[in-house]
Amino acid sequence: MSDNDAKQVSRRDLLRLGLAAGGAALLGPGAAREVSAESCHDSSVRTSCGDAIEVHPTSPLIGGRIAVTTKGKRKTFSVSRAVGDFDAFTQELPIPRAFKPTSSVGGANTGDVRDSDGIVHQLGVDSPVVTSYPGWNQTPLHYRIKIQEGEHEFTNLKALPINAAGNVVIPPLVNQSEPTTQNLPKSTIWGFEGQFPGPMINAEYGRPCLVRFENHLPASGPVPQDFGAPDKAFLTHLHNAHTAPESDGNPFHKPCPYGPGQWVNNLYLNWPAGGDDGEKQSFFWFHDHRMDYTGANVYKGMVGLYPIYDPKDDKDAGDETKGLRLPGVRTNHSDGSFDVDYDVPLVFFDCRLDDGVTPHQDFHNGCGQTHPEWWGKTYFKHFPDHGFVGDIFTVNGKACPVMHVERRKYRFRLLDASIARQYEFKLMTGNVAAAPGQQGQYNFVDNRGRNTLGTQVLNFRLIATDGGLMEFPVDRDSITIWPAKRREVIIDFTQTTETEIYLANILQMLDGRKRTEPPGREFDPNYCVPVLKFVIGSETTDNSVMPALNQQLRELPPMPDFATLPRRRFVFNKEDVGGENMWTINGREFDHGRSEANPKIGQPEIWTFENAGGGWTHPIHIHMEEHRILSRDGQPAQGVDLLSREDVVSLEGGEVVTFYRNFRTFTGKYVAHCHNLAHEDHAMMFGWTIEP
Repeated sequence: MSDNDAKQVSRRDLLRLGLAAGGAALLGPGAAREVSAESCHDSSVRTSCGDAIEVHPTSPLIGGRIAVTTKGKRKTFSVSRAVGDFDAFTQELPIPRAFKPTSSVGGANTGDVRDSDGIVHQLGVDSPVVTSYPGWNQTPLHYRIKIQEGEHEFTNLKALPINAAGNVVIPPLVNQSEPTTQNLPKSTIWGFEGQFPGPMINAEYGRPCLVRFENHLPASGPVPQDFGAPDKAFLTHLHNAHTAPESDGNPFHKPCPYGPGQWVNNLYLNWPAGGDDGEKQSFFWFHDHRMDYTGANVYKGMVGLYPIYDPKDDKDAGDETKGLRLPGVRTNHSDGSFDVDYDVPLVFFDCRLDDGVTPHQDFHNGCGQTHPEWWGKTYFKHFPDHGFVGDIFTVNGKACPVMHVERRKYRFRLLDASIARQYEFKLMTGNVAAAPGQQGQYNFVDNRGRNTLGTQVLNFRLIATDGGLMEFPVDRDSITIWPAKRREVIIDFTQTTETEIYLANILQMLDGRKRTEPPGREFDPNYCVPVLKFVIGSETTDNSVMPALNQQLRELPPMPDFATLPRRRFVFNKEDVGGENMWTINGREFDHGRSEANPKIGQPEIWTFENAGGGWTHPIHIHMEEHRILSRDGQPAQGVDLLSREDVVSLEGGEVVTFYRNFRTFTGKYVAHCHNLAHEDHAMMFGWTIEP
């Protein structure tokens, strides 16, 4: 085999050949990941050392303190476990503000929207199919967003280096005789505008946005911290906006992503599917979708926010004195943007920081090395049948933050931007202390320092899901959220006399496969990790109204007779290839040249997803329109499934879900994929095409 032939062997081909352990030798120690001119996606790879058990580092303990025991001349150092003896939950939660529009980027008013590679968009803002929409404003807002390398600080608090057993250690390359707390180094990220989370665009139905994403990443030089697309290319997907394929940022339509120096004009019409008000949504987010490296690029920081409001009849325009009167005080700016106070996005993201001694090893870079120089910076590695879970929970990019709130109602928009982690949140109070070695770093404890569940003090009024406002609100003691899913809730801080409460996660995940459940040996019945602290101040003006449980928020669109609709079934599974698991859909891996479904424009269909993947859970995202759940395991939809539309199907192990969806406005190529991004990056995706 020639060197050139070796470079064209794909990761999946290596696995089929049983070269999981020996592929690195085949490609050579200096083999680089290359991009195929034909498909513009990953075409060569060094493989793992053959160890299928993934080892992750233990992150430093943020805000922890050292307990020192002295016996004679000997000192013993350990983590202080005293109740309240820590410095976490003192850094203020960052609250995103609206990104500012810019001058015209050209082409938006004629429909002749072009990208740096000459692609012309199929619909513009003057297209007859959208200009008939009531309240339509053809004047778009223009935004220019740069993908840049930057430095991110997950906390300004001092951290305590610990090992996997929770013991205090001295980090590598540090010249000191005793362990101490210290400031963490900043992690290098690739972010929209070089920040994490990236900018927030507050959008409105009826007014389009033309967003130019420009790649300003350095064309040369290494990939910082050993993860991210090696060609430094990107695709931006506005999840789950109703857009044409050329603005959708999906690798089935666009297998060749945008490299350094290139740009794309994504046209977001902000027009509901079919022009139907019942199809309006309320909370999008945008993220990278580069083939084979979506997980790495998202984890490296490519996350932005896009709440979308409904100004028609002031129904949900961000003004709590009008329409539904949901919490929000709106301030309009002269440039067309606006901010809404008391309406707060919360982006949840778990990360893991390098300990400097754990090898960087996975199917992307093979037998890796240790990197003591990266101690305290973000670490990301994974295997195909795992996901990636971190041991530090962050909110809006900060670990252990605090939010000072007024004693009134707030609207919170929850987004799970993690690679694989699922969360279940409760509003709790109690004593909090350090819990070394445990995911999340802190826990509720009793007066003896033993883990407890804390005490629930408030509930949530759930008003919206992935697909926007629900038909009716529901009350929840807890809110469960999976990767890429969104939930919007109202919290009324007047309903408690407490002055400090925590948003706490009670869902334990030791790896990226699924939640930890009884009677497993590792299941902890008292697992309850504070994620965000609320400090409640005095009462203030509140013109919002808590929607009643019988109050209709959004009438769901009617559905046709199911008996006449085409039906399709997709089975999500895994196969053993060369000693490791690769994900398949209907027995096949993703192929840029193959469409697994070809629905007709305007023709609804019934789709069924079956999880045959050995008990793993999968959040399956379908681009372009939302779906309505009809049944789970043969039982009719109930609860939130019955009251909402969504764009991510939560598939439990062995579960079968049937749903209704439509295909309107646009033709062309789209994808569906698992939003456990380790799974997506290892073939758990299929392409489908809307035909005229």
